[in-house]
Amino acid sequence: MPSRRRITVCFLCIFLIAACLIPLPDPAAAAGPSAIPTAASFKKIIVGKTPLRVEVASTPDKQERGLMFRQSLPEDEGMLFIFKEPQELNFWMRNTLIPLDIAFIGADGVILNIHHAKPLDESIQYRSAGAAKYVVETNQGWFSKHGIRPGDKVILGR
Repeated sequence: MPSRRRITVCFLCIFLIAACLIPLPDPAAAAGPSAIPTAASFKKIIVGKTPLRVEVASTPDKQERGLMFRQSLPEDEGMLFIFKEPQELNFWMRNTLIPLDIAFIGADGVILNIHHAKPLDESIQYRSAGAAKYVVETNQGWFSKHGIRPGDKVILGR
């Protein structure tokens, strides 16, 4: 009959081996499927006269997550937030690692205002200058690089 100590050691070894075989969770997967964009979640819009490829955030979960935790954003890409009704909006940079431009857009597609947002700075709320139905986030400086300013038109669908 095996000793109690030998049984305990065997049980502990089996437990440790089993623990090593369990994969660690992937943070992107833990955040849900919205954390991994698919080709279907992108569309092309025209900002002023410049095309921009945007990932669409049309659900509350996608809107809440936004561009949080992203390490980078390709040069001519961004995120388009679509809200059901035009409203005064406030955005902030919680867990957002990259500097962004945030453009608030009215239901008519006209840019109301553009903010230059600081990464990880939760002390500032970036507000729309009126009722916005859409918001476009891009790399900081994208709008000025393309000569785009408030009053310019955004074409969302083709």
